Amino acid sequence: MSNRSLPHIDRVSLSARCFRARRRAICLGPCELLPGSVGDRGIAHPASAKMVCSEKGSALDYRALECFVITAEELHFRRASARLNLTQPSLSARIKALEKEVGTQLLERTRRHVALTPAGRAFLDSARSAVANTTEALRSARMAASGEAGRLRFGFTGLSTFGDMPDLVQRFRSRFPAVEVELVHADTAKLETGLLTEEIDVALLHPPLEHDQFSRLDFPPEDLVLALPMSNELGRLEAIRMPLLSGQPLLLPPRRAGPHLYDQIIHLCRTEGGFSPWVVQEVATMTTLIGLAAAGLGCGFVLRSLDIIKHPGVAYRPLASKAPRVDTSLVWRKGRLSKVASNLVQIARVEMPHHRNGP
Repeated sequence: MSNRSLPHIDRVSLSARCFRARRRAICLGPCELLPGSVGDRGIAHPASAKMVCSEKGSALDYRALECFVITAEELHFRRASARLNLTQPSLSARIKALEKEVGTQLLERTRRHVALTPAGRAFLDSARSAVANTTEALRSARMAASGEAGRLRFGFTGLSTFGDMPDLVQRFRSRFPAVEVELVHADTAKLETGLLTEEIDVALLHPPLEHDQFSRLDFPPEDLVLALPMSNELGRLEAIRMPLLSGQPLLLPPRRAGPHLYDQIIHLCRTEGGFSPWVVQEVATMTTLIGLAAAGLGCGFVLRSLDIIKHPGVAYRPLASKAPRVDTSLVWRKGRLSKVASNLVQIARVEMPHHRNGP
């Protein structure tokens, strides 16, 4: 997903040497950035962006600059002080202090008249840009600190796309549109590795997990149903007992793709059905399995939610006894949850139904 496009704004690069965090200060003076230059944070600035600094490199108070800009726009101290939520004496004192720092008068003022001096007119554009740039910097920093902006690397399995993943991602993007969401599709083992190496922040995958360095939020498990060729006589039954699958050609995912699910199916065949399964084809995805069942190659287990795929050659039937199931959890590395990822987990915890905390 790409970053949202932002309106073009001329920005002023604030040099770290000239920025005084404690005073929220901005450097102003007559030095111009080269076209396409790069600021201290690696942001390319447009050619029109200018930064002016006094000869001594002194720092000017951000609030004083804001007072000057508002007063220059209003050309009226009472209206300007109202906009700034200041008393008129406080506003006047800030303007005078700014003029003293700059070294020249910026505003001509009498009891009935306020006007910009030539120096004030020259100063205004850079001061306005500095105020706008600092306001945007403060907003961006606060949004990043609260997780309202930034980047989320979200891992998911193919099976989760038929369950909770679409709803969770949609809810998150609706709540936090300024966050860039990078979606990473992989199997559970690779997603675990990605979490451990911090290549992804959080993942929707399928326990059990190989490592214990994770926290997780569990979602309700989903039972599997049997996908049968429409021509198979078992399709006439409302539910299928495991012994009836003895001698039936079976389509299974390769064990490396999901060892827990594979072992569940084999175990049920042997314990509930009393037979060793006749596996005629290993199938990488459940959607492919449905297509092969429609072609008459055999039957296989798929998520119950996949019965939305109404293939004319396939019948879906539940098991009469205990069915294999797929567990799904939202997982992150202990102690490494970013604020952005924490917001995603909170949505899952509060807004997604029937979840429970994992171990």
